[in-house]
Amino acid sequence: MDIHNFITKLQVLPDKQKKIILWTIVAVLVIVMGYFWIRGTMNSLQKLGESVNQINPPQIELSKIEIPIN
Repeated sequence: MDIHNFITKLQVLPDKQKKIILWTIVAVLVIVMGYFWIRGTMNSLQKLGESVNQINPPQIELSKIEIPIN
């Protein structure tokens, strides 16, 4: 289909159908962008979790202190 013919067909559509097409395109774009945003966030959180698991906290040894009871 020629782009010029497609645009001409869109121009003669009633306003209600134009709005439906526009909101459908917007909804699809939002869903696709949301998918990639969630996927990127999950990858970042996974890398953060792996980094946290690699941290070795220092070992603190406490000596026993006996407190005399009076």
